[in-house]
Amino acid sequence: MDAVTLLRGEVAALARSNARVEEAQMEIQRRLDVLDTGRAPIANLLSLQEAILARTIEGDDATHKWLGLLTPVLDRIVEQSDGSRAAIGALHQDVVRIYEVADTGQRHTAGIASGLEGVAEQLTAAIGESRRRQSADFVTTGELISFTRAAVLGQPLPLPVHIEDNPMLERFILAQPADLTSTDRALVDWRNTVASANTADLITLLEKQQMPSPTDTPQTRVLRYRLAAITRAKIEELGAVPPTRPTTTRATDRSAATCFERSQELAELWRAGESAALYAEPELAGAIDLFDALESRLEPLTGDAVQPELTMLHRDLAKRIELGERPEIAEGGHAAGYDRANAVEFSKDL
Repeated sequence: MDAVTLLRGEVAALARSNARVEEAQMEIQRRLDVLDTGRAPIANLLSLQEAILARTIEGDDATHKWLGLLTPVLDRIVEQSDGSRAAIGALHQDVVRIYEVADTGQRHTAGIASGLEGVAEQLTAAIGESRRRQSADFVTTGELISFTRAAVLGQPLPLPVHIEDNPMLERFILAQPADLTSTDRALVDWRNTVASANTADLITLLEKQQMPSPTDTPQTRVLRYRLAAITRAKIEELGAVPPTRPTTTRATDRSAATCFERSQELAELWRAGESAALYAEPELAGAIDLFDALESRLEPLTGDAVQPELTMLHRDLAKRIELGERPEIAEGGHAAGYDRANAVEFSKDL
């Protein structure tokens, strides 16, 4: 009877513990109801909720099993009030099983609480990131509205690169008309190049031009599709059907290996010298500007001779392109560093 009394005390304690667990679960459920699920990372949240639900169901099932175990335990106590040591041992095993089931339920409850903490952290991070993006989008939209208003009032200005490269203008970038009036060196040279190119070459060049590059910067990405628009217009002018426009301006694979391969390809194109493919490549436009800037400051040589300064610069630019750099005229002073004083060192290299 003392054992029965002790067991009843333990059963009462387990009942109170289960009540507290249920109360905690009700409080957790109440907090879940007030969360702003609209800003949650839905994919992660759904999978985590499914895991929480599975654990809750598993915990409820364990609780039902635990309650079902009480009946045979009490029956055995009544039947074996004069019980032998074997009966008491069996009773002890049943009590151990009850504790194991209760401990499993507590671990499940702890897992649910831990999962909820993770959800709350993800919600906070997602809300912060959403607010940051919204603020940036509002600023970009305001700038775009300002430029649009200026154009309507008869004062059109070129869009800054950070606005024109914004993903919300991607469809305009891909469908833009050819710019036949710009005085930018890259566009002028390309218009002159396509004027004498045949249709087959232009189609090949356009396919390469409008393919997103893993090493594109915002500047080269904007220039890429301005050049492509000129190529497309020339193909249509020749009566041919140009290749289909791409669906995005951004490369999906920007891994280190892909970027390395792209830099090797550009370096080989630069080393090959002047060609239509060279002027068609926006990522080499900055290097061409640097080369032209130095060439314009040097005195021309007679015949086919090339100034040693140009040879040095051409070789240096090839190495930098191969290493992943994209030299630009904005660097200032780079081409100027190859003055006549370097000619002696160049002869030593030869």
